[in-house]
Amino acid sequence: MNVRSVGILCLGLTASDPRNAQDHPPTIDLVITHALVLDVRTGNVLPDRAVLIDHGVITRVARGSGATLPPAARIIDARGRLLTPAFVDSHFHTGFVFADSITATGGGITHLIMDPDSIEAYRRVVAKLYLPYGVTVVRDVGSAEQDLPMLIAWMNPSPHAPDFYPVGAQLVSPESGRVSPPFQAALADSQAAARKVAEYYKLGIRNIKLYWRLREPEFKAALYEAQKLGMNVTGHVDQRVMTIGRALDLGLRNYEHMFTLALSVLTDGELDSLYAGVPEHLGVTRETASGVHGLFFLITMEFWNYIGRDNPRMLALIEKFKADSASLTPTLHVIAQRLGLTYFTSPPRGAFEDASAFTPRQRERALDGYRIMVTYLIRLYQEGIRLNLGTDTHDPGQAGLSEMLLLHDAGIPMAAVFKIATLTSAQDIGQEARYGTIEAGKRADLILFDRNPLKDPRGLLGPKTVIKDGVVWSNTN
Repeated sequence: MNVRSVGILCLGLTASDPRNAQDHPPTIDLVITHALVLDVRTGNVLPDRAVLIDHGVITRVARGSGATLPPAARIIDARGRLLTPAFVDSHFHTGFVFADSITATGGGITHLIMDPDSIEAYRRVVAKLYLPYGVTVVRDVGSAEQDLPMLIAWMNPSPHAPDFYPVGAQLVSPESGRVSPPFQAALADSQAAARKVAEYYKLGIRNIKLYWRLREPEFKAALYEAQKLGMNVTGHVDQRVMTIGRALDLGLRNYEHMFTLALSVLTDGELDSLYAGVPEHLGVTRETASGVHGLFFLITMEFWNYIGRDNPRMLALIEKFKADSASLTPTLHVIAQRLGLTYFTSPPRGAFEDASAFTPRQRERALDGYRIMVTYLIRLYQEGIRLNLGTDTHDPGQAGLSEMLLLHDAGIPMAAVFKIATLTSAQDIGQEARYGTIEAGKRADLILFDRNPLKDPRGLLGPKTVIKDGVVWSNTN
């Protein structure tokens, strides 16, 4: 199947039914009739529903049979097809799409033009990466401050582009001899951290990203200032600069990347030993390790091999997640695509992502580690810990669908996967009042599937009608 086929919209199946032609002028914009509506809160499907939409908002969800419906400018007969909320990507980087160079660790360096015409042209690029796949809301979790005029302009909603929620730059602490890349903002001390958060707030930004290079004084100051202002905060906690356990104690409740949990349960000594020994263990000498493509995936998955199944420290961290009502955005696709586990694979952006030269033994060890990691992901799900949809790649719309399939492959029921991709991800960005369910008062961001993914998960990849702000999206928009 051509992966681009997921963007085909069934416009021929959504024409107004002439039997519904009305003599009176329309009073609302759109009615979708005879829909099988997914209630993502419960996982139940509600047959024969009519969804009424006006000015981009769902005004009513009615039982279709016998319901009195107002005149509408357009009527779509769903003919029993599944209608769901559209998807939310809570982990995107604009720099991945528009980078003209890549850092050694995969960050994108951009040199974009900030005039209004260019900003709109860039937005159309992002729209075509997302909307054909049903993703209508996006959070950028770290981009260059020089691109802020564009990111803030994109916060003005449009039916022709995803709703956009930037965090500004990733917040880090300064390090001796290190020059932070443009997509990171180095905070000299706790006062600077609080000022930066307040500066972003004044720009209209309501989400903040705490990056793993933040030391505790700056971490606390940024977190507490954001909480004081009522901002939504997420964090990538890694490399034991901070641990997730300590961040939970300080009050951070949203976390990025499943793989980072490993680094929060290993001791400094264990990490040092693994970093020193893993390359040779996998047939790489210390002299050649720096030139091995995809070494990040080998080492990270070897952490999970070392941790193993039923590790008491990992189980205790999961219990702490549960006790503190924390959430996690797993970003499985980023790793799984390099191990041959996904329906599509993005070309690697550099040596950092290139796993094509893995030996059979290296690949099998990485797969073993991935499988162990996923067993803990299922424990998180079974314990009721909120999971979110995030892509963290330069093909984000396709990656969002791949992430959903990977979550299902891991053992999460498809109805629950839809909840992850909609309601809980809306909660993750602090916008559950606007998105994530099909009910009155929510934005009319919807997907009408030709093939029901609840019965056949690969239906995610098939033809679909995407509605953004009550407007049927097409490639000509």
